[in-house]
Amino acid sequence: MINKQLEKLASKHKTWVGLVRSMGCNPSYVEDVVQDAYIRVYEYLNKGVDISYGDDDVNDFYMYMTLRSIYLNKAKKKSIANETVDMQQEALEFTLNNLREEFADVEEEQGFKRLMNKIFTEVNSWDFYSKNIFIAYFTTGLSLDKLSNETGIGRSSLYNSIRRYREVIRESFSEDAEDYYNGDYDKI
Repeated sequence: MINKQLEKLASKHKTWVGLVRSMGCNPSYVEDVVQDAYIRVYEYLNKGVDISYGDDDVNDFYMYMTLRSIYLNKAKKKSIANETVDMQQEALEFTLNNLREEFADVEEEQGFKRLMNKIFTEVNSWDFYSKNIFIAYFTTGLSLDKLSNETGIGRSSLYNSIRRYREVIRESFSEDAEDYYNGDYDKI
């Protein structure tokens, strides 16, 4: 009699798994909950509890309540007993993410330095006037008007020179800049 009822329960295994999933159980624990329910039902059947529904079926509601009870008990135990473990795991994940970010920042910084070194190596090979105008405009952040006033060079002349410098830099270092923006720092 007990084996017959257990076989009927087991024939609806997919239904029980679906019920436990619908309760919100973590997918990796669904089978555990169902297996624990089989064990509990087996123990009750051995004590003489009858879970049959008619002659050839089992009481689905009884099984549902058993599954629900086991799931809620596991959820309660997990929330109380594993709270410290969860906090430690969160702290570990936070630390690892920070290390990853710091490592990425270091790589990004090194890539930026390599790109700037290449650009300034090119700039240092230019004539005195071009090199100084480029450095003054791009490193000081002065506007064209202020730079024109401080150097005594005409605004249109500065504008044309700076535009030409930008074109040279773009042509020479566009691939390196693209590698930098794509995060391929080792290709620079």
